Amino acid sequence: MLVKVYGAAVFGINATIVTAEVNVEPGAYFYLVGLPDSAVKESQQRMDAALRNNGLYAPRGKGVTINLAPADIRKEGTAYDLPLAVGLLAATDQVPAEMLG
Repeated sequence: MLVKVYGAAVFGINATIVTAEVNVEPGAYFYLVGLPDSAVKESQQRMDAALRNNGLYAPRGKGVTINLAPADIRKEGTAYDLPLAVGLLAATDQVPAEMLG
């Protein structure tokens, strides 16, 4: 399932909208593409711990591809953890009813 989630990044004094496209399908991989730095690449471990501690799960035995767009802007820091986790929950049909309004 493909899910699009929107976030924002600050570059100097400008804010840029960042789109995270999360796709979950059969397979056994986790790809994070779109010029992420090492802190963004480590979001997989932070998301996994946060989901487990809240009674949810990160998909095992599934292929996960997350594309951060625009691809020409370097993504830095931990500000992407929440949008990525929400996208992962939505792509695996785990979005709690409270989040849907």
